[in-house]
Order: sequence, then C-alpha cells, then structure tokens
Amino acid sequence: MSAGLVLAATLTGLAALGSAVGTPPLPPPLALLDQRLPGVFRLHMLATGLAMILLPCAILLRHKPRLHRPVGRAAAGCLLVGAAAALPSAFASEAVPAAKLGFLAQGGLCLALLILALVAIRRGERGRHAQLMQQTAATAFGAVVLRLLLVPAVLLELPFDVAYAVIAWVSWMLPLAAVHVWHLPILRGQSRRAASPGLAAPTEIGRQPISAT
Repeated sequence: MSAGLVLAATLTGLAALGSAVGTPPLPPPLALLDQRLPGVFRLHMLATGLAMILLPCAILLRHKPRLHRPVGRAAAGCLLVGAAAALPSAFASEAVPAAKLGFLAQGGLCLALLILALVAIRRGERGRHAQLMQQTAATAFGAVVLRLLLVPAVLLELPFDVAYAVIAWVSWMLPLAAVHVWHLPILRGQSRRAASPGLAAPTEIGRQPISAT
C-alpha cells in the first residue's frame, strides 16, 4: 500500500471524526441529515472515520500477527457499524435518487464483502479472506475518491446534481475495479496451475494474507 493512499485514507478518517464531534460544524445538507437521524449519522461518521484510520494500519501490520489481529478486529468492527449506519443515512440524505442508490450500493456491498471476509477467516480460508478484505477496503476507499472527484466537478462548474450522482457510483467502483485488475495475473496463474496437476507445488506468493481476526 503506497504512502499516498495511507495518508489520504487517514486524513479522510480524521475529517470524518472531526465532523462527528462537530469540529468543524457540519455543512447545511449534512446538518439536516443529522437532524433527521439523530445519533445515527454521527455514528456512521465516527465508526467510518475510525475504520479509515485502522484499515491501513491493519494492512501494514499484516506481517506481525500479534498486532495485526487486534487492529484488524477493531477495524472490522468499526467498518461493520459504519457501513450499517450508512444505509439509513443514504435513504434520508438530500441527494438526488441516483446518488442515493450509489451510496446504498456502496454501503451494502461493503457490508456484504466484510461479512464474507469474516466468514472466510473463521473457516481458515486465509487467501480468500485477504482478497475479500482488499475488496472491502477498496469499496470503503470510495469515501476518499468521492472528495477528490468533487474538487474538479466544482472547479469546472458542472451541473452539481448530475455530477454528484455520477461520482456517487464512480468513487467506489474505480478502486474496486483496480483491486480486481490487480488480482488478474494471480488468478490466471492459479488457473494454469489447477489445469496442470503434475506441476510441483509453487512457492508462496509474496503478498501475505490479511487476517482481521
């Protein structure tokens, strides 16, 4: 994981934590959402903010199981709460319907991938767990991409509702697609080895599995 991605995720997490405690004050659309869902939206920001900070830490500590496991558990717990609270927050937001659907899809997919990743590690499927957690992190990283894409949309004075609806989908689909592309050479290699049972067992791939438990 590059330092730039870690820094971007950490800064976004800190900004979410600040918004959760009212520093700085929420902008009007989010303040209205906070009034509609008292406690729920701030819980979403708080839990998601912590998850954005803890997830990179868990990944960086993947070679140190004694540290990785408690940090991974904390990150997974925060993300579980944050993604669950994101669903009613998306429903109650002032965004146009297309944007709401984008945020609902992001929250629902993040929740589903995380649950599948936890089930995989409980079954001892470390490789599958690692891949699912990478997909989960990529989906959650959409919160960072969202903020980055909003800057040129505002500077170019694009129609806000249309731009926001597109960004609500693209922001998490791009990093998720990047993770899938990154795994393609590995998947092709595994397919070739599966088709050739006479080959000697390959050495372990350099990427170590990530365990959240």
